[in-house]
Amino acid sequence: MTVPLRAAQLPVKYERLRETHRAGQTIYEVPGSGLYRVLELNHGEYTVETLTQLGWTTLIKLDEQDKASTVLEVMQIWLDIQTPARNVRQEEESEGDD
Repeated sequence: MTVPLRAAQLPVKYERLRETHRAGQTIYEVPGSGLYRVLELNHGEYTVETLTQLGWTTLIKLDEQDKASTVLEVMQIWLDIQTPARNVRQEEESEGDD
């Protein structure tokens, strides 16, 4: 069974608050997956990016309509998307094998 990751428990490698003419950014290290950057482009508008050999690649854009109002919430939404949903039927069948 996969244990869901919690954004609040991830190591923050770098953090810069949003300024008038500069996006805020927070870089997280996800064990076994690499570095992820959350950019706060404008108040309430965010992107999640991952570092590849070619540079930062945008994975998803979120805003307040996605119930994302902080960098931490944005990263948690991304982690939830990446966590496979539990297959309850398979788990019940495997428990019956015991």
